Amino acid sequence: MEDAKRSDFVGRHLIIDASTFNRRNLTSTDTVFTLLEALARNLDMTLVLPPIVFRYPFANGELATFCDDIEVELTAKAKNLAEASLPVDLTLAPVRVMREFLRKRQMEESGVTGVSIWAESHAAIHTWDEDNYYAFDAFSCKDFRPKDALRLLLSHFDTEVLNCVNLLRFQRSLPKVSNFQVNENWEVIVGGSIVGELDSVNFDDF
Repeated sequence: MEDAKRSDFVGRHLIIDASTFNRRNLTSTDTVFTLLEALARNLDMTLVLPPIVFRYPFANGELATFCDDIEVELTAKAKNLAEASLPVDLTLAPVRVMREFLRKRQMEESGVTGVSIWAESHAAIHTWDEDNYYAFDAFSCKDFRPKDALRLLLSHFDTEVLNCVNLLRFQRSLPKVSNFQVNENWEVIVGGSIVGELDSVNFDDF
C-alpha cells in the first residue's frame, strides 16, 4: 500500500468490538492462547514471548474443589474424634467463609485476557462471557492484511458481528481511519451496505 511507503508511517492498528451469539470459547484460555499463536504465525510476526493468557475470576473451580475436599476430610475427622471421645473442635467456619467468597466472586463479570508481545508490537484480547462480547486490537509497525486477523477471530468464536476500526498511524501526521463491520456470513459492511466477502475486499480502499 502507498501509505506504508511513507517515511513517517509507523503501523496499522486494527481495533475490534465483537458481539457473539453465545459464550462458546469466551472463557477458554486454551482458545485464546491458540488464537494468539495462530495470529502471530499468519501475520508473520515475531513472538518475543509465548502469549500471556489468564482468566478472571482466577481458579474458582480449583478453590471450590479444595473446599469440598477440606469439608469432607474435616467432617470425617470430627466423626472419628467424637467416636473416640476426644475433645477436639474441628470447625468448618473457614470453609464457609471461603464458599461465601467464591459465591460473591461468581456473581462478578468474568472473562479471559490474552496478550501477545511481538518484536513488531502487540495483539491483545479481552472477553466478557456474560455479555457475549470481546474486544481485540493488533498494532504493528510491520504492515499486515486485516482480513488475516479477522478470519481467525471469526473462526475461533461464534461471532455475530465485528465492529472494526482500521487505523493507519503516522509519526508526524494525522492517522487515516476507516470503519466497517463483518457479519456472521463473513460479509463486509460499510455504511450499512454489503461491499463484498471478507477475502475479496481490499480494506485500504475505504
